Order: sequence, then structure tokens, then C-alpha cells
Amino acid sequence: MIELYIASALLSAKAYSDAGAGAKAEGALTARNVKTQGKIRALQALQEHNDIMANLQSFKNQNAAIAGVTGRAEDRSYKALLKKAEQDNKTLAQRSNYQNLAEQSKYSQQAVMAVTKANNISRAYRYKAFGTLLSAGMKAGSVTGGDMGTSGSGLYT
Repeated sequence: MIELYIASALLSAKAYSDAGAGAKAEGALTARNVKTQGKIRALQALQEHNDIMANLQSFKNQNAAIAGVTGRAEDRSYKALLKKAEQDNKTLAQRSNYQNLAEQSKYSQQAVMAVTKANNISRAYRYKAFGTLLSAGMKAGSVTGGDMGTSGSGLYT
């Protein structure tokens, strides 16, 4: 009977240990996926910034062509129009950058949370495994009469 308690406890402890290792692996994979999402979003933000700058350059080129044809290249209203366009694009690029930074922070926090959660689950499984072994030891002791394998003289049998 005692052999069954020991075998059961060892099997349960191994299962909890494996579950803990699985939780850690899952957490690491989740964190890696979140980091990859962050990298993809950073690339998208760079592409958005490049589009903003390309649109500004296109606007400048079109207006330079019109100003050249109409002879208004030195006109104050033309210069004010270009200055306003540059300021608007600068504001748009800054907003896009701030949004990207906020999203990168969110992804970083999600990755840390995934690893922390996995570590906590793994630790809980280790405690369960240890508790299972202790419980089996107590049951084994009660089956053998509470002396945990010692004879009446205190010597191990």
C-alpha cells in the first residue's frame, strides 16, 4: 500500500512539474509574440511617417510648379502656405510618433505581464508538487503506524 502512495505522489509531482514547465514555455512564447507585434507596429508607424513626409514633399512640389508658372515664387502668401503645410505635417508626424510610443509601451507591458503570469503559474505548480510529496509522506506515515519506517528501538527497518 505504501508503494502506491509513493508512486502516486511521484507521478502527481512530475505532472505538476511538467505543467509548470509548460506554463513557462507558454509565457515565453506569448511574450515573444507580443514583442513581434510591437516590431510590426513600429514598422507600420515608420511607413506612416514616410507617407506623411512624401505627401508634404508632393504638396511642396505641386505648389512650386504652380508658383513658378504663375510667377508667385516670392509671394508672401505662397511662403505662408508652405510654412502652414510644414507645421501641419510636423504636428501630424509628432502625433503619429506619440501614438507609436504609447503602443510600444503597451506591447512591452504585455510581454512583461505574460512572463510574470507564467512564472507565477509555474511557481504555483512547484508548490503543488511539493505539497503532493509532503501529503504522500504523511499518508505513508499513517499507513505504517505513524513511525515513518522506524522500529520500536528507533532504528530504521
